[in-house]
Amino acid sequence: MKLEADLFEFKYLEKILGSFSKATGLHIEAVDDIGETFYIPDKTNRCEFCQYIRSHPNGTAKCHASYRQATLEAAKWEEPYFFRCHAGLVLWAVPIIMPGAPLRSIICGQVLMWKPDRFLFQELKEFNARINNFEELKEKAKQLEVISPSRSQAVADTLFVVVNHLIKRDIHILEQIDTKKKMQQQIRKDLQDRKKLKVSALNDYGAYLKKERSFLRDIRLGDKTRAETNLNSLLTYLFTKTVGDKTEIRVRVIELATLVSRAAVEGGADAEHVMAMLKEFNKEVEKFEQVEQFFCRIQTLVAEFLGDSLSMADKKHLSLVNDAKRFIVENHSKPIKIEDVAAQLFISASHLSRLFQRELNCTVNDYITRVRVERAVELMKQPELNVEQVSKAIGFQNQSYFAKFFRKYIGVTPLAYRNSLF
Repeated sequence: MKLEADLFEFKYLEKILGSFSKATGLHIEAVDDIGETFYIPDKTNRCEFCQYIRSHPNGTAKCHASYRQATLEAAKWEEPYFFRCHAGLVLWAVPIIMPGAPLRSIICGQVLMWKPDRFLFQELKEFNARINNFEELKEKAKQLEVISPSRSQAVADTLFVVVNHLIKRDIHILEQIDTKKKMQQQIRKDLQDRKKLKVSALNDYGAYLKKERSFLRDIRLGDKTRAETNLNSLLTYLFTKTVGDKTEIRVRVIELATLVSRAAVEGGADAEHVMAMLKEFNKEVEKFEQVEQFFCRIQTLVAEFLGDSLSMADKKHLSLVNDAKRFIVENHSKPIKIEDVAAQLFISASHLSRLFQRELNCTVNDYITRVRVERAVELMKQPELNVEQVSKAIGFQNQSYFAKFFRKYIGVTPLAYRNSLF
């Protein structure tokens, strides 16, 4: 049973569902979307009642029809579904719902809810009117286990938890597989592009570090879309440069996670929360053995830093601050002021100023300048642009004023920084 085809690995079904059956003493089997069984734990058999029913004409087909209907109902309600099969026994179906996969369910039961009496036998006879030797079926019914409704519900709920655990586990594996495929496709495209441009492999990490600086800029500015795009490009380059060496990739990914965490804090994320997330990340990646595991986990970490999991996401008025940040990023080349940003959000400039101090611990003008300087760093890499052109491109009409702020944030003058690049 292949993971990508059936989404459940046989060894886990065998181990977990087999143990579940032994622990509860109940019959259990996995069925597909047409009600046919594709897995039963080893050394387990259906009860004699069911075997007898299935030995008669159309008996198995009727069982499949019962299982199919129960599977559909369980999926519809997304919870355990109790039903009586065509022969009159009580069972329950636990749905297996995974994206892009055929519907499945785990069927458990083949029991009675009360001790056999004349009323039950009368019911069973009505259910099985075509069975000629009903007395034989009656004797087999007496051997069935009787369990209370409360126990049935408890067993069904426990099975539901077990199945959901398996689903979440396999979804995580599928995400890794999907990440690996996308990464391989991106790597192939990157290599093809390099061949077309006749770009040879670099002997150092200069290009990688440039990509890294651009990516960290996106983190600091809270630009989720660009950050995720640049991260994919960064990881592709890392894989290409290291030729897939796991040891070196592990070192670089851990190093990158540390840099990302600091950039996230600089961008306004809660420092305590970020450090806790980084600590957990480092513990996890030490156990990884596959490249796609490293890449998938760093992508998740970045999404967590930029997403709703940060404590910053719970602060009041965050949507206004995010809207303001987005407007600034999109209009940084224009001569915008705090009044322009506030007017865009239909709030007062003083209110916006208080929000920025509360959420980002900086002024609106500081953030505008930060965005412009970060953009200037990117433009400096283009040799055809001089310092004056870069200054104007990001909204500074006065070059000396631009130089003052650039040095404040970067530590050197724009000219000195540009000269260091070429």
